[in-house]
Amino acid sequence: MSTIKKQHYVELLRILEELIETIELMLESEQMYLLNQNKNEAIEWLSFLKEHTDKEELKSLENEIANRFFMSYDVQISETKFDDKRTALIKEYLFKSNEYLK
Repeated sequence: MSTIKKQHYVELLRILEELIETIELMLESEQMYLLNQNKNEAIEWLSFLKEHTDKEELKSLENEIANRFFMSYDVQISETKFDDKRTALIKEYLFKSNEYLK
């Protein structure tokens, strides 16, 4: 069993927490099904991350996030700076996760 470095783990946690906060800010001004779904999944991702440190398990999370992002969320939900930040945070998570889990 190979575990992720603590510093990298904390960084991934921070990204998902910031993603959830960003989505919550977006929901204050607009209620949308896709946005609510994105928030619920981000909460599930964070819960999974909090319970696992094994690289193989976290790689499965990365794959799930990548599949959801590229199939569902790499679209502009709204024309706000928060939406740009939302997509940037998901991309940041994927890039860092890919780097950290090698």
